[in-house]
Amino acid sequence: MFYLDDYPEEPGGFHALSTSADWVPWLMNAVPAGIHQDVRRRLVSNLKHILVGLEMKAGLIVPHGERLSGKSVLFEPYCQIMNFEFSVGVFSVCEGLGSVHHLVGVGDDGSTGVRVNPNNWIGALCQEFAPTNAANLEANLRRAKEVRDKMHQDRLGARANIDWHDFDYAEAFIPSRAALQPLLQKYVDDVPARTNLFL
Repeated sequence: MFYLDDYPEEPGGFHALSTSADWVPWLMNAVPAGIHQDVRRRLVSNLKHILVGLEMKAGLIVPHGERLSGKSVLFEPYCQIMNFEFSVGVFSVCEGLGSVHHLVGVGDDGSTGVRVNPNNWIGALCQEFAPTNAANLEANLRRAKEVRDKMHQDRLGARANIDWHDFDYAEAFIPSRAALQPLLQKYVDDVPARTNLFL
């Protein structure tokens, strides 16, 4: 089924083309050396599972969004919520990496548990992964953040429209996937060979 599986003639069950362990080499480079060992271990563990989850979501979203088979692949409400979840995952990866780069930049190894202001971690992420194209990374990341923030349903009266329109392929998935590109390119040789997260 698209990226999600390769079926042998006699399938024994589900298996993914990439595993969370495949992401560890890339993450070990992407997380700066100045971060405390326990913080590094937890962050790598969190992000490797998020990244493999993003691959699996992309394996369904792209064939549907691009209509690769000439028709819909997913029930539309399911696709919309997957676009939303993909944006949340991308935001989480960016927030984690941006935060540790900011902390190292200010001489903190992360063990104090201090919260990093979004503007600070976004700035650190852009400086580390896209110093010559920071505006583009920041724009895509802020769009992913806007989608992610739609999880909060407590001030609907303040919104001009329903959230549904913000969760479609072009509005949610495309900018979120684009936000990942400079991160993946920085240590491209350590990205899992079969990933589908590249544009």
